[in-house]
Amino acid sequence: MPADVNQAQFRGLAARVALAREEERAAVARQLHDELGQELTALKYELVHTSALLVEAGLPRHLIDRLQSLIGVVELTTGAVRRIAQDLRPPTLDLLDLSAAVEFEAAAISKRTGLRCRVSPRSRITQSRLTQPQSIAAFRVFQEAITNISRHANASAVRIRLSESRGRFEMEIHDNGRGITKPELKSPTSIGLLGMREAVEPLGGTLTITGRRGHGTSVLVRFPLPPQAPRRMRVVRGRSS
Repeated sequence: MPADVNQAQFRGLAARVALAREEERAAVARQLHDELGQELTALKYELVHTSALLVEAGLPRHLIDRLQSLIGVVELTTGAVRRIAQDLRPPTLDLLDLSAAVEFEAAAISKRTGLRCRVSPRSRITQSRLTQPQSIAAFRVFQEAITNISRHANASAVRIRLSESRGRFEMEIHDNGRGITKPELKSPTSIGLLGMREAVEPLGGTLTITGRRGHGTSVLVRFPLPPQAPRRMRVVRGRSS
């Protein structure tokens, strides 16, 4: 069997596995949000109601304060469950295209962490030719890269650029942090970097990560695009007089 056929079969299998993984993530996210989230909300309201009754009953103040602390813990847990559910399956993946999802997520990250995330104004791609698995993989790389930047890079700003031209999709994420080192790139404990490669390479893409000390880190994702279907010429026949 020709090598290109084997490669095509492998990519097809990788795409199905990626979609199955995302469907599983979406299912878990729904369970966390709809079931656990609702149970925690119900618990919070019960504690609030109980606290009010105990105040009326004249319970000592220090016991009321302990109950109020429990309500605070439930609120923090509810927020954590919501964030985990959104990380598992961001709503933007279902509602927006890749470039819009990246813009939305970048704005949310900037608001949450203070990291300035700037998406290149030319990065808006309408009617992308990426497959759904490739779009999801690119978005997951973006998520992981931003997480690494906020945790390890000591960066204050990130620039994101997306483009499609000459039969190739590119996404570049560049920060102004300390710059990733070669030992860090080769470290077997860099699970996040390994996960990014595993998301991209089985789908025919490439991932390049480079860093310069004091000049930040660049993460570059590339995917080959399928050829555009030729446009059909519409022939208009005039009427004979």
